[in-house]
Amino acid sequence: MRLTAEEVARTHTEVFNAALLSGDLDTLAMLYADDYMLVRPDGSVLSKDEVLYGLREGGLTFKSIEVKNINVRVHGTAALLTAESWTATSTLGQEARAHIRLLAVYVTDSNGLRLTHFQSVLLHA
Repeated sequence: MRLTAEEVARTHTEVFNAALLSGDLDTLAMLYADDYMLVRPDGSVLSKDEVLYGLREGGLTFKSIEVKNINVRVHGTAALLTAESWTATSTLGQEARAHIRLLAVYVTDSNGLRLTHFQSVLLHA
């Protein structure tokens, strides 16, 4: 199966973001590659297990995610998705909003399309 930009964009918005919004940790666990790495705007790094733990036990919930200006570049079995995103989250009752530019790296493996890296920088309104 040939990897397409449309498939990556659809997976990011309709699978990844939808799973974050609904708290669907099973879908996220399947989508994240085993070596998944999240690099937060402050430079901190989290593994797949740490991200899932934070969503399950840390009280982090996503209230809204708006993504614009998606650009996908496919290179063989890997794809780089860049976009702008506005999120509203809540952590143990503390609400936060962020405007970010993101890079999501997707790869295909024997399990299908997987998210292996997510990195973001804060943008100021």
